[in-house]
Amino acid sequence: MPDIRDNVAIITGGTRGIGAAIGIELAQRGVRLVVNGRNTDEEVEQNLATLRDLTDVEVLHGDAANPVIADELAKTARARFGRIDFAVAAAGGPAPGKVTDLAIDQWMAAFDVHVHAVFHLFRATHAALAERGGGFLMVGSVAGRRGCPGTVAYQVVKGALPQFARALARDHGHEGIRVNVIEPGIIRTRFHYAMTPEAEKNNLDNRIPLRRFGKAEDVASASVELLTNPFITGETLVIDGGMSMRIV
Repeated sequence: MPDIRDNVAIITGGTRGIGAAIGIELAQRGVRLVVNGRNTDEEVEQNLATLRDLTDVEVLHGDAANPVIADELAKTARARFGRIDFAVAAAGGPAPGKVTDLAIDQWMAAFDVHVHAVFHLFRATHAALAERGGGFLMVGSVAGRRGCPGTVAYQVVKGALPQFARALARDHGHEGIRVNVIEPGIIRTRFHYAMTPEAEKNNLDNRIPLRRFGKAEDVASASVELLTNPFITGETLVIDGGMSMRIV
């Protein structure tokens, strides 16, 4: 693996869940961080304490779907650390409902956080990433790969990310910017806390060949490979225990 000590990463949604796990994985390799999250609570404070024990960290709270926040993240990284080497768009959240159930603002909100926020982050970090060549990672989902019941907005927005990544990778490869997508399956973070015991049993018995749920660390290690490998771009990597490749 390349030596990335003293590199700098921006992570939206970086205060909890998969985003925080990616931050920890990078911090353990000496990367300095600018992390963003919408809210704070005991879990967030614990995660930030862990990150601060490992590396230098700047925190900017706010909605990643707001272009002002994206610009502020890039400015903060430049001002504090003088560079940006990696950007991770990990902010997200559930968007349940069939198309007949959703209010228009719910549909639009799903695009704001899962697609528009990625657009804003890339535009804000592009110039810095192009200075030395860098990695940009989108956190997608296997829900964007296969049909799932009752989550049409979430599936559509996550399904947009692989093509978004390919388009950016094609346009900006000559600048040394690599753009990839990680697609987690069922990872035991707060996102899946509402899973019923019946659903949990069905997932383990019938849907996931490895017969276990993923950990945020499983996604983080693969994410860092996509961020740092100098010859991977425009690709989508699935981390789901085999769930999306099965036929029956």
